[in-house]
Amino acid sequence: MRKLIINEKTSQLRCALYEDDELVEIHYEQNDQKEMAGNIYKARVVKVLPGMQAAFVNIGLDRNGYLHRNDLVSYQLADEKLQSKKTINHFIHEGEELLVQVVKEGTDHKGPKLTTNIEFGGEFLVYKPYGNYLMISKKVTDEEERNRLLSLGEKLRENEEGLLFRTACINKEEKEIIAEYEKLKQQFLQMKSEQAAVPKCVFKARDFLSRILNEVALLQNDIIICDKPERAKQLKKHYQKVEYFSKKEQIFSYYQLDQEIDKLLKRIVWLKNGAYIIIEQTEAMVVIDVNTGKFSGKLSMRETVLKTNEEAAAEIAKQIRLRNLSGMILIDFIDMKHEEDRRKILHIMERITAKDRTQTKLFGFTELNIFQLTRKKIRQPLEKELTEKCPVCQGIGHLVSNETVAFKLERELWEYEHMIEEAIWIEASTGVASLFNEQHIKRLEQTFGFKLRITTNDSISAGYHIRHIGNLSTIEERMNKL
Repeated sequence: MRKLIINEKTSQLRCALYEDDELVEIHYEQNDQKEMAGNIYKARVVKVLPGMQAAFVNIGLDRNGYLHRNDLVSYQLADEKLQSKKTINHFIHEGEELLVQVVKEGTDHKGPKLTTNIEFGGEFLVYKPYGNYLMISKKVTDEEERNRLLSLGEKLRENEEGLLFRTACINKEEKEIIAEYEKLKQQFLQMKSEQAAVPKCVFKARDFLSRILNEVALLQNDIIICDKPERAKQLKKHYQKVEYFSKKEQIFSYYQLDQEIDKLLKRIVWLKNGAYIIIEQTEAMVVIDVNTGKFSGKLSMRETVLKTNEEAAAEIAKQIRLRNLSGMILIDFIDMKHEEDRRKILHIMERITAKDRTQTKLFGFTELNIFQLTRKKIRQPLEKELTEKCPVCQGIGHLVSNETVAFKLERELWEYEHMIEEAIWIEASTGVASLFNEQHIKRLEQTFGFKLRITTNDSISAGYHIRHIGNLSTIEERMNKL
């Protein structure tokens, strides 16, 4: 059984998903939804790069979108036999107008990823005008029901259309599914015929809550708990089990979700047995390290390592989904010499990631004993949504030491050795200034041949700058006015 918690009382809408009473997903509505995944644009090709087999496309935002040749639909690629022999500039050209959809939101350094194989998602169906396939959700396991939906899909599908039947189709009447198919198709035809200046967003993805409800695909036994009575009333029209949370306490606080979110922003995650994992998110990939910590085991070294890795594997799979980590993910488990032990870890990862709605591929252990996997990126990780880069360290998590800056200052002072001016006034951070004690300053003055005056500022990072070079009396007069 699943449970969806909706916090809508505050200005930012939040959702939390539980599976069997275990928190598995957190979602935040973001204010800036300009390039939200699912939006469709009438756009213009700005540049075609045959060497990259890609094109940059202007969709009307600050950054151009990225369109790879593999994301062109079949009608643009023409003869399939020639597809592998021709580069992207054989199919699209600079200045051409295209209908594109955002499949992956952009980052600080990259624009959104685009496709011309657009799709429209409904409660029961995903409609792709150029998809050219028929698929049933893997969660529809009953063979008779799968055959029923396949038969219906063959009747509905025309030309190159693609249809994906969602889990919500199970035991639904055909007239309901057909009505949604016709609605989605009409939506596409109206959008295609719309006369719009290029570039322009011609279709906005569902609002935040509708998208989450659609993606989660709640079943009959699943529960929705929300903190606004009007939302509960609205949802009861579509879902069987909807509860209104009427307590005075904030709903996320009541379910202790705020504490869980705080934990998800930390690098270190402690395991129950005293071991811990470290999660490092970089622009290129996510790297996770496993450490035994306080866990020493009771029997052999092999058992200690295996037990630690088993618990770490379960927690890592959970953290990947909770934090919405994606792209390349490398896990440095504690080294295991036996192939049997490595297979056990792989099976744990397979079992838990199978519950994840986001496509995840496991590649197992490399020759260096590093476990590798990839997870499809659609939206930003939780850390990116809730935090911003430190203006001092620029997000690297490290500051230049006071000693490093102090040595740099000394090297710069050497450039003024035996100058004509009488004194130099330096303003430095407290940590840097503290390294220049009275004796050290006297030695420097004797060496350089000028007087040195240092004052401090309230900067939290190590640094300095030269305030004035000139007469000592002028400098001291200015210092006294501070």
